[in-house]
Amino acid sequence: MPVQFPNADFIRHMPKVELHLHLEGAFTFEYLLGLIRKYEPDSEIDSVEQLRKRFQYKDFPEFIRIWLWKNQYFREPEDFKQLVYTTLKNLADQQCYYVEAFYSPWDFRMNDISASTITEAMITGAEEAERDFGIRCRLIADLIRDLGWETAGDRLDEITPYLGDRLIGIGLGGSEQDYPADGFREVYREAKSRGFRVVAHAGEAEGPGSIRMAIDELNAERIGHGVRATEDPELVSYLVKTQLPLEVCITSNIKTGIYRSIEEHPVRQLFEQGVRITINSDDPAMFGTTLTNEFLILQKFYEFSYSEIKQLSLNAVESSFMPESEKENLRKKIWIYWQKTN
Repeated sequence: MPVQFPNADFIRHMPKVELHLHLEGAFTFEYLLGLIRKYEPDSEIDSVEQLRKRFQYKDFPEFIRIWLWKNQYFREPEDFKQLVYTTLKNLADQQCYYVEAFYSPWDFRMNDISASTITEAMITGAEEAERDFGIRCRLIADLIRDLGWETAGDRLDEITPYLGDRLIGIGLGGSEQDYPADGFREVYREAKSRGFRVVAHAGEAEGPGSIRMAIDELNAERIGHGVRATEDPELVSYLVKTQLPLEVCITSNIKTGIYRSIEEHPVRQLFEQGVRITINSDDPAMFGTTLTNEFLILQKFYEFSYSEIKQLSLNAVESSFMPESEKENLRKKIWIYWQKTN
């Protein structure tokens, strides 16, 4: 029987799961422009087109600088609540049923708003979106490498009161080349003892050694990005054996200069080697993509078949931190969709 390849409509309507999304990078440009007008009415930025031009990056450090620039316009609890609500509406429109989303409340200290206030606002936004759109969202707090390991325990303490059904984990994003994971060993150990799920970005700006450190020192349950594992065959063998998930974000890796082109990206190589990967959008607004678009890229440039796309969808369910009962319900949605389509 010949291999069958999905068409674009199939991709658009299929059930999806998103496991690597930064809420602060998932705004719409219309929403951000509204915030700029709200807080800086005399700004020279007066159109979506002008705003888009700000979001061009030649490398990862420049991406971080732009990330911090736009953060100045998120100042009140309502800004964060609406950010979550509109982001989840957009994902629900893409047939995404479940999201585990990063948020970085300490990036907004300059705006004189606390991590607690931001967390409460985002939980409210997630609850309202689930009520209105049926999409389930759980939060993972990014402890942020660049703020240093010395105060990471304080950051953990700030969010611990909110640990529960909505806030479920911690992550570690930022400049992995400047702030190695081993410095965060103790705070990760403490977080696990409190009941947090633990993930970490690694193998993005830095190579496979960063991934090994996230595994060995942090006992990370998933690796954000992790694509540079391909530079270490022994590490790839370990990932295949353990099925430790990699949260792959194709467009992100190209826009930040990790790879020069679609053709260079190792998503197909990782999949064929048997590494458990999931497909994600990372910072969709900042990178000009969507979760749907990331799957369309698989279809157009890498010729992923129906069965391979289905496997990636199931990978996301299995790699998530949702309870088994929720996993089973989502598996059924995926299987029913495939039965109708094929």
